[in-house]
Amino acid sequence: GEKERNSFLWLNLLDRKNDGRSLQKIINIWMIKHSKYKKNIWDSSVLSKRIISWLLNVDIILNNGLFEFKKKFLDSIVSQSNHLKRNIKFEKDYSKRIEILTALLLSGLVFKEYIENYDIAIKELEKLVKDYFDEDGFPLTRNPSDLIFFSKYFILCKECIQDAQQYVPEFLETIIDKNLISIK
Repeated sequence: GEKERNSFLWLNLLDRKNDGRSLQKIINIWMIKHSKYKKNIWDSSVLSKRIISWLLNVDIILNNGLFEFKKKFLDSIVSQSNHLKRNIKFEKDYSKRIEILTALLLSGLVFKEYIENYDIAIKELEKLVKDYFDEDGFPLTRNPSDLIFFSKYFILCKECIQDAQQYVPEFLETIIDKNLISIK
């Protein structure tokens, strides 16, 4: 549906060699139509997934792109990240929080001038781990699908931090280890 389209998770299905130009057209049209706030398209979960998808595929999105497109694209990510940063304090749903924090963490790693996004994300992730997981690394909801959902995001964060050649915080290593033991 509309949320799936606007989250851009389908980017991972593209032919990485041949779809750059079409992708730039699609994103350009999206930016023209949706640069202003619209509730369902700027919903924190959809927005977080979009930022994550765009940043994880930034190589094919920007490849051979015109300067104008690149600037508009990067400005769009920054304004979307800023929207998340301003509104995270209102998000009580832990599942949406981890999506937001992952998007902020990635934006802080990719854009050195937004390192504060990374710092906020790490601090809030640590708080989330303390509030939402028991000492064995199992969600307080006792829901196994929550365990898998959160583990996926923790591992993505860890991988991105390592790829950026940054220090992986100990709490993140610990919660991943405990999550994996709990899954097993």
